[in-house]
Amino acid sequence: MGMATETIRLLVAEDHVLVRQGLQWLISREPGYTWVGEAGDGDTALALTRSLRPDVLLLDLGLPRLSGIEVLKRLRG
Repeated sequence: MGMATETIRLLVAEDHVLVRQGLQWLISREPGYTWVGEAGDGDTALALTRSLRPDVLLLDLGLPRLSGIEVLKRLRG
């Protein structure tokens, strides 16, 4: 059985810089994941998700300027 060569493209939206940095460090150590971007607020998270089209969006629900819940609503709409 061969291993899959595809990687999961990941975008992280978190307003705490240290949390983002920690997540990036942890994820960079795991094979199969590619960190495609990060956002510190909801507006940026929405724009980056639309432009980068990540496979996975790790989303803090308590983001400034536009909540994570509102980001999800706008992405669904």
